[in-house]
Amino acid sequence: MKLPVNKHIWKKGHLRLWAGAFFFALLLWFLVVSEREYIHTFDIPIEIRNIPARKTLSAEIVPTAEVRFRGTGRALFQSLLLKPLSNFKLVIDLDRIKTEYDFDLNIYFEDHPDKIIIPDGFDIQFISIVQPDSIHIALDDNAVLAVPVRINVSIKPAPGFIQVGPNIYSPRSIELKGPKTEVIPVKTVSTKWHEFKGLTSDLNVTVDLDVDFPQTVEVSPASISIQADIQSIGERIITEIPVQLLNEPAELKVYPNPSVVSLTVKGGVDYIANIDASDIIVSIDFKKWRRSQAYYEPTVIHPKDIRGYSDLSPKNIELVVTRVPE
Repeated sequence: MKLPVNKHIWKKGHLRLWAGAFFFALLLWFLVVSEREYIHTFDIPIEIRNIPARKTLSAEIVPTAEVRFRGTGRALFQSLLLKPLSNFKLVIDLDRIKTEYDFDLNIYFEDHPDKIIIPDGFDIQFISIVQPDSIHIALDDNAVLAVPVRINVSIKPAPGFIQVGPNIYSPRSIELKGPKTEVIPVKTVSTKWHEFKGLTSDLNVTVDLDVDFPQTVEVSPASISIQADIQSIGERIITEIPVQLLNEPAELKVYPNPSVVSLTVKGGVDYIANIDASDIIVSIDFKKWRRSQAYYEPTVIHPKDIRGYSDLSPKNIELVVTRVPE
């Protein structure tokens, strides 16, 4: 009698059998080959040490070198896995360099094997540098310079809203530190271009600087904080604004009639709420006075953050002129 076969169960068990066999074969292969000796190439970071006082690198150097190592398969495999977490490095000491020098890396590390930093527990041996075969080191005087920042942004409030006051940004200057030939010619730096449209509330953002300096130049900080006061637009009537008389002659006494006016200002609601009569100048210049003319339209000067004014009352002021008694 033929027994029924569950194909799904068979396929699942078959897959597990093959996976187990593959893992066992891989483990057996690793145990066999891991004790053999191999050669492998790693990318190792280059570290520059002991730059002379008041000096700095005048040009970038390659950050890593391809280095050939020898070791057992197990040791090389361990190194490959743990290298990102370990302190592998090649150290170049500049203690005796004055201005510039060409380092032949293979000769340098043969003469200074202690500059090849291999962490404890890694049983591999240095063979040679594959590339670069040499590094040119050039030194320059170290310079520190404070450079003003130029804000490169466009701020556009939504309809019915207005920006009150200028952009506030911090810091207003940044510090450059690096080779004198790179740092000293810099006169200003700008932020990257940003456009902020349709704003209905205060803007408070951080923008990056638009700089393209070599890695030898340190920029601090690399971003700028920008703030803008965005308010809804409103109107407010200001009363009892005194009329001032300009260029009044000493032999005459001039009286504006009436002596006060009122008007309606337009601007950010929070801003105009704090405006009073003393913030607005209403004046008439006596140089415009003519015997045949009694009424004059005054000049109005208001703070620049007021969007405008209307409904000046009265629109014309009478000048009453009398002589000063002798």
